[in-house]
Amino acid sequence: MLYKINMITEEDGWIVIDTNGWASEPVRLLVQSVAEEMGKEVFQPYEGDAQFMIKGDPYKLIYQYDDVFGTCVILDKMEDRDAVVALLERHFEKLRAQKEG
Repeated sequence: MLYKINMITEEDGWIVIDTNGWASEPVRLLVQSVAEEMGKEVFQPYEGDAQFMIKGDPYKLIYQYDDVFGTCVILDKMEDRDAVVALLERHFEKLRAQKEG
């Protein structure tokens, strides 16, 4: 599956991700991959929304899918941007390799 960072908003830290998956499937696979690496559990802060967090995530990221913005990861702190981008890029590669393998 394709994952690529489209843009990162400077004012509120939204990392908008282009994918070729259907609806919320790409964000679900991404958050699960990151959670597994951390040895942590995924939860939904609001039932019914395609919005996910990882218990004990040091970055306090929100992984989300909606019909307007598509797949996004929302930063808690802008100073985490570079570390989070590196984390996401690593998981994009991992998920791409899994899909091909």
